[in-house]
Amino acid sequence: MKLIACRHLTYGTRRLLPGEVFEASDRNARVLIAVNKAKTAQPDAGAHDLPALRKEYQKVSGKRPFNGWDAETLRSKIAEAKDAN
Repeated sequence: MKLIACRHLTYGTRRLLPGEVFEASDRNARVLIAVNKAKTAQPDAGAHDLPALRKEYQKVSGKRPFNGWDAETLRSKIAEAKDAN
């Protein structure tokens, strides 16, 4: 089952940040959702855009983006950086 980390989380051998998408077994997914460490991934969550948006933000602003920012926040920061230039 595809999940999105709600908090800093270690699952398997991965250290996940809030907003990262990961795959978990159904049994583990139920537990992670119950303890509010993860939520189910929406198909249109935009998580697949994050690497491209992070690269674009770094190119436009010259700074590395905060890893906790979601796609919507990155888009607004990119727009602000473009307006400032």
